[in-house]
Amino acid sequence: MRKWMLVSAALCLAAAPALAQDQAGAPQVRLSKPNSYGLKDNKIAVLSYAINFVTGQRASANASVGTKARAGATLVGVDEATMRRLANEAHADLKAQLTAAGIPIVDDATIAEVTRTAGVTLLPGNRDANRDGGMVIGSGVKKAYVSVGADAAPLTDLYQSAGKVGGFGMLATLGKGNKLSKPALSLGAAFVSPSLTIDFADADARTSRTLAGSRRASVDIDTQFAIRMPSPVNIQVGQAVGIAGPTAMTLSRDVVMDGAFTGSAGASSMSTAGDYGEWNPNDAANVVVDLPRWTAMVQSAYRAYNAAIVANLLAARGR
Repeated sequence: MRKWMLVSAALCLAAAPALAQDQAGAPQVRLSKPNSYGLKDNKIAVLSYAINFVTGQRASANASVGTKARAGATLVGVDEATMRRLANEAHADLKAQLTAAGIPIVDDATIAEVTRTAGVTLLPGNRDANRDGGMVIGSGVKKAYVSVGADAAPLTDLYQSAGKVGGFGMLATLGKGNKLSKPALSLGAAFVSPSLTIDFADADARTSRTLAGSRRASVDIDTQFAIRMPSPVNIQVGQAVGIAGPTAMTLSRDVVMDGAFTGSAGASSMSTAGDYGEWNPNDAANVVVDLPRWTAMVQSAYRAYNAAIVANLLAARGR
């Protein structure tokens, strides 16, 4: 069955027309509305722009002792140089969209100087990663990732990188952002730090029983291009007295994008207790991307994500 799926996927990919940069369908991205305090009349300073690329998934289901299913999938064909180029493009696109919307922005050199003098720590190498996705205990899914920042809007220690907390890019320590309170006031600006998460597969791990009552464990990892929630846009504004509380825009649901970006069919596994035995109880797959098509989909994703950011900032300004 899986062999047929693999051949079918490859034929569909081969038959698809070449996907130019501007031909990837625009996804519908909607972010939650931020607290408008400090956003109405201030400039926007893009402090950090991160893209979190999911690079591996590992799913496990345990129905009982000896009744287990495992599957894994790895993203293949995308190097870190490509990831960094896309992060730089996304940062430049956000600034261009802000300018086109008539929202004033703070220049990169000023932001870099403020970051230095405020004592904001930059992550070494402007990257963060978890290559193995961690350990799966019981039934569940773990994801490996690589997070990269734009050269002019690098990763900082103000926010957690992908995968370290319940949501990608959420706040590391509430008080850390207060370093930017006085600079925000002096600049008449609000600092924003988008953290976009791009995934390549959808994994499901479950346990059930057969009609005969036997325990069954099964996992499936299907290829899927998606913007994963919460993909937050963390916002820090100035406050003259006390701690300047941060706010954020977040996705309330994943945004799945249609389009062929690989000929791979993913991985699946099932194990049933008793006389039924096992079917492929431990499967692994390399999801090899068609780089031009995958790149075009990432570009479409960050443009839509940036447009949602700009729309919310315009709304906060009463426009």
